[in-house]
Amino acid sequence: MLLVGRRRAWALSAAVALAGCSIGASDDPALTSLMRIQGAQFVAGPMPAEQAGPEVASIDLLTNTIWPGYSNKSLKGALGESATAATLALSGDNGYWIVPAGVPDVSAPTLPTLRATASFSTKLAPGAYSLEAHAVDGAGKLGPPKVQTLTALPESPARVAQGELVVTLTWDTEVDVDLHVVDPLGNEIYHGAPSSLDPFAHAASVSSASPGVLDVDSNANCSIDGLRQEDVIWASAPPSGHYLVRVDTPSLCGQASAHWTVSVMLQAVLLTEVTGTAFDSDTWGAHDRGAGVLALEFDVP
Repeated sequence: MLLVGRRRAWALSAAVALAGCSIGASDDPALTSLMRIQGAQFVAGPMPAEQAGPEVASIDLLTNTIWPGYSNKSLKGALGESATAATLALSGDNGYWIVPAGVPDVSAPTLPTLRATASFSTKLAPGAYSLEAHAVDGAGKLGPPKVQTLTALPESPARVAQGELVVTLTWDTEVDVDLHVVDPLGNEIYHGAPSSLDPFAHAASVSSASPGVLDVDSNANCSIDGLRQEDVIWASAPPSGHYLVRVDTPSLCGQASAHWTVSVMLQAVLLTEVTGTAFDSDTWGAHDRGAGVLALEFDVP
């Protein structure tokens, strides 16, 4: 309890010091910002300059996909030993956020932790964004930046996806299941290789001029996003030949089972559909390339 109390006190003093060394403490509600961080302090204007402060040891976003109106995106990480807070900023935004450091946990037993929940404006434009994080010490000194790239979709993927060929996985409860699609060239599109152009999608350098792309890794590592839908989409003519679709279950996230449905739309016409159930036994083993149960096979002329 003493450690927790000290850590919270250090974090508060760092936040005040940081705000003071930039433009002063702010009660700005950040109503016009592109990104909002729950329970954090917003400071309008540019991030202060790096001042030989502590480093950000690690950041884990689970997925790098965002979209307008997206809420409850989890961000986790670890900070350098002397850190008492962190700053977070989204490129193109009108300010940054100060997040108090948390106590060490099993993922970082000797380091202060970073835990934040982000939401995004309904006015967020599609495209690539940089999420920049700095660790801050008790004197308000910032360390070097740690940058993650986020991809903003035009809208929530929880919709009828559009494309020449669309393979869709949906399920009925908050669990982590994954869609794997193997195209006729042997490319496997899934969370570990979200495009058939990704080198990890294939053993040899085999790709298609019209790539298949996974739109989102929903409920990854039981970070519940409420979507319960994943799509692999070919925007233009997909490769001709035989396709395999598998459904993998990394975790039931405390649920007993989950019912899933896989559907295939070719030129906006339902080609085939199948349903199945994921049980605890489906969570056993590896959950990478080649994982999952075979849901269906189909051919594209």
